[in-house]
Amino acid sequence: MFLRHLLTRFGILLLALMLMVSSGPVIAQDSPEMADEIRVSVVAGAMQDTMMQLVEKYQDANPGVTVTLELEPEGGAFQALIAAGNQPDLIITSFGPMLGTLSEMGATVQLDNMPGADELFSRIEPLSLEKLYGHYYYVPIGADVTLMIYNKALFEEAGLDPEAPPVTWDEFLAAAEAIDALPTRSNGDEVYGTVFWNEALQWGGWYWNMLQPIYLNANQGECQLLNNLATNIIFDRPECNLEGFFEFTRAAQLHAPATMEKNFFGRNIGMWLQYGYSWQPNLLSAAGDPMVIGEDVGVAPVPVPNEGDTSFTTFGGRSMMILKTSPEREARAWDFLQFLMEEENNFKFITELGYLPVLTALKDDPYFQTPDRLPFVQLLEHGYVPEQFAAAERAASALQGVYQGVVVEGSVPLDDAVGEAASAARDAIQSQ
Repeated sequence: MFLRHLLTRFGILLLALMLMVSSGPVIAQDSPEMADEIRVSVVAGAMQDTMMQLVEKYQDANPGVTVTLELEPEGGAFQALIAAGNQPDLIITSFGPMLGTLSEMGATVQLDNMPGADELFSRIEPLSLEKLYGHYYYVPIGADVTLMIYNKALFEEAGLDPEAPPVTWDEFLAAAEAIDALPTRSNGDEVYGTVFWNEALQWGGWYWNMLQPIYLNANQGECQLLNNLATNIIFDRPECNLEGFFEFTRAAQLHAPATMEKNFFGRNIGMWLQYGYSWQPNLLSAAGDPMVIGEDVGVAPVPVPNEGDTSFTTFGGRSMMILKTSPEREARAWDFLQFLMEEENNFKFITELGYLPVLTALKDDPYFQTPDRLPFVQLLEHGYVPEQFAAAERAASALQGVYQGVVVEGSVPLDDAVGEAASAARDAIQSQ
C-alpha cells in the first residue's frame, strides 16, 4: 500500500516535471500589460518640437502605440485635470513644490518598485533625487544650476581683474561698489554693480530657488527652509544664518537697480548671482553683439561668506512624474519614461533644450567639457534639490514678502528680519 502510494506520488511529480520541460520555463509573474495609448504633458515651444521627434522614434520601435503630446496647463497646475479625471499619463514639469503637491494628493505613482527602477536610479546623479513622503515620485530628466555671471569689460573699466572674480561676500561687495561708481553710458543708462530679479518676489515661492544659493552659502549647506517632515520651518535657527543672508543681500541691493528692467544682458550690470545654464540663449540677444562666455563674460560660483567655504547651488530643470490612471496606462508611461532616460535619447533632450546632464554617464561627454558648459557641470556636485513640498512654496512666498521689506524697500529693520520672516512663514504653513 505504501509502495503504491509512493509510486503514485512519484508519477504525479514526474508528470509535472515533464509538463514544465515541454512548456518552457515557469514565469513567476507576467510582465504587466501596457496600454496602446498614453498622453504626455510638455511645455510649448522647443520642448514640444524635441519631444515630437522622440515620440516618433518610440512609436517606430513600438508599432501600434500612440503617444499624444499636450501642453502643460496654465501655471503648471494639474489639480483641475485630476479632479475631472482628465489627467495626462506622464508630465514633464519643473523641479519645485508642484511635485510635492501632487505626491501629497496621492495623484502620482510611486516609482520605487516599478520594473527596472533600481537600475534607472543608479544611473542618475544622486543629488538630483529626493524622496517625497518616503518614496520616489519623480525622475529628473535635465538639470539647471545657478551661479554668478559677470561682465569682464566692466571689471576692466573699474580696475578689477576680469580673470579673478570675487570669491567672498566682502570681495563681491567691493567689486559691486567699484562698478556701481562707473559713469553713466552715452545712451543714458546707469551702470550698476549687480542686479536681483526683485519683481519675481511677487510671483510665488519658485523664485526662492534662485535666491537660495546665497542662503545655502550663508549656512554652508546646513539648512533649507523646513524640517524633514515639512511640518515647520527651521530657518530661524542660529546655525541657518538667515540673518547673514539678509545682511549680504541688503548690502548688495545698494549697488543694484530696483528691478530687472536694467538686466545683465544690457551690458550695464557688473555681476548677476542668479544666472542659470538655461539662460545662455539670452547671451545671443545681448545689447550690441552677442555675449560670449570666456571672452567678454565670465562665470563663477556664487560668492561665500569666508574664503575656503564651499559654494552651493540649487537644482532647477525638468522632472517627470506618472499620474495615476490605470495599471496598463501607468505601465506604458513608465516604459516611455525609461525610453526617454536612455543615454542617446536623454542627450538629445538636454542638448536641444539647454539642460545639464542628470545621467552620470553623460557628465564626461565632450559636449559638456567646453569652457562655457564645464563650470555648470562642476557645480552639480554641490547642488541641492529645492524643497518640493507644498509647505515649502508657502514658506518661501512668506519669506520673500519679508525680503521685499528688508532688502528692497528698507522698511523692515535687519534686527527684525528673521523674526518677521519666521512668523510670516509659520502662519502661512498653519493656515492651510
